[in-house]
Amino acid sequence: MGFLKSLVLLLVLANVVYYLYAHGVAAPVPATDGTPALKLAVKPMAPPEPKLPARCVSVGPFVELADSNHAQATLRGGGYLPRQRSAESEVADGLLVYLPMPTSAAAVLQLRKRLKVAGVADAPDVPGPGDAIVLSLGAYSDQPHAQARINALRQQGFAPLSLERKRSGMVYWLDIDLKPTDPALNPADLHGEAVHGPPLEVRDCPEPAVPVTGGAASTVTGPAERDTGAGTAASAVP
Repeated sequence: MGFLKSLVLLLVLANVVYYLYAHGVAAPVPATDGTPALKLAVKPMAPPEPKLPARCVSVGPFVELADSNHAQATLRGGGYLPRQRSAESEVADGLLVYLPMPTSAAAVLQLRKRLKVAGVADAPDVPGPGDAIVLSLGAYSDQPHAQARINALRQQGFAPLSLERKRSGMVYWLDIDLKPTDPALNPADLHGEAVHGPPLEVRDCPEPAVPVTGGAASTVTGPAERDTGAGTAASAVP
């Protein structure tokens, strides 16, 4: 009878040990014969590559707001998100066709007589290159009309020059955030949108406004916030 009780108790203990082992409660006894335990080699994970920052570029200048709006629509159609910005700048104000003023009063009188014979009844004195006084032979809004006037005067024996006039005005720029994977913008692709004004260019966006501690906020003027055109110079139109 005692033997049966011991056998039953042993079977119960065996079942308990197996249950604990099957459910991960009882860990297996490590080997003691000197064999080293196997360890899995864990390859360290490479750190994520740093994200390159987006680059902001400005496309312009557009003299007419309508030209800027057309270019903005074209860029949006290409997947870009342009932001329109206005800035003061020197803009073209037509072409002046003129003759240099002779150095003597007699030479001026002789030149005016020649102009009248050629059909130029009025040649007023106007500021020219470097504020020098010149004889105006007409102001024109575009190069073809100015060139036609120059050609006609040359056929009559004169040597007229042309001068691009400038004035202060408002221009428009389109700021675009380019992703590192975006191709560089080619302003030639938008020249058809700029019907008026100078050729388009691509430059870095101006710096944002920087507040001044303890005073009123001021702004750092970027390259496109105030554009200064190169000084005009007289040139003979071929």
